Amino acid sequence: MLCYKKGEDKVFEISTFKMPSKDEIIWFHIQDKNDKLVDESLQTANIHPLARKAMKSKGGIPRVDIYTEHAFVCTNVLQDDLSFAAINIVVGPNYVISTIMKDINIIKGIQEECRVHPDHMVTTGHILYHIFDSILSIYLSKVDEIADDIQDIEKRVFKTPFANEIGHEVHNTKYKLHEVRQIVEAQENVIKDISHADFPYIDEEAGFYVNELVQNFSRVTSAFDSFKNTLTSIFDLQMSLKSDHMNIIMKTLTLVSVIFIPMTFIAGLYGMNFERMPELKWDFGYFYALLLMFGIGISTLVYFKKKGWW
Repeated sequence: MLCYKKGEDKVFEISTFKMPSKDEIIWFHIQDKNDKLVDESLQTANIHPLARKAMKSKGGIPRVDIYTEHAFVCTNVLQDDLSFAAINIVVGPNYVISTIMKDINIIKGIQEECRVHPDHMVTTGHILYHIFDSILSIYLSKVDEIADDIQDIEKRVFKTPFANEIGHEVHNTKYKLHEVRQIVEAQENVIKDISHADFPYIDEEAGFYVNELVQNFSRVTSAFDSFKNTLTSIFDLQMSLKSDHMNIIMKTLTLVSVIFIPMTFIAGLYGMNFERMPELKWDFGYFYALLLMFGIGISTLVYFKKKGWW
């Protein structure tokens, strides 16, 4: 809970929410799921009933709702397991009230920076910027991790193309990223909404920073679109490698069959028990048949080698 005084250019700690004076900017953050403290703070600020209800929700799609004297902003933080933690924010002319229902320390880090750099709280627009900037850093870091994981999957496809677990992993990852992509798109729309000129709590100076957020966050959206296409290509690659490997196996079996077909024919021919078969009475008929069979087999094999079929 921080209070910035413009005349002194300092940040002070506060324990309870109060309506700030003209030269004060208050950021009141509640993280310990204290519904009573949330209700008292929102009642003191005379927050709209719909915004009060939204502030106590545990999750939701990122959005911006503008009321007469304040605005409600919902933004989501991407976590390590690709789930989301919602940060609910009410922003007014000189105050920001924020709540988060999961135990993550992103707000603590931002407030610590505000204590060191009081100019981070010079307006409510600057506070919003630093919140979204920290969230953007998390998204970009997670994008890099996902890119490394997908690259690892691609390498494993070439090493073990017949591993069925790779296909399952690609499918599950693609399904999860599709869900994340929907939240990412809504998150990008929120940043665009607060960057518009009709959003009343971003002044001209803070607007320059927020516009930079819009450009940077578009990289996140593009990255998730790219991940979806890459995973589809990896799945198609595995199926292609499997097909190629099966073709090689079938080709080998076919060539072996072609080599042994003449041998089988000769063995079957001389295996017929007719009385008038002159070769059966030859002294070296057996060796002649073996020589003929192996000769044909070797000749066929040499022919295949010359043609490059084997």
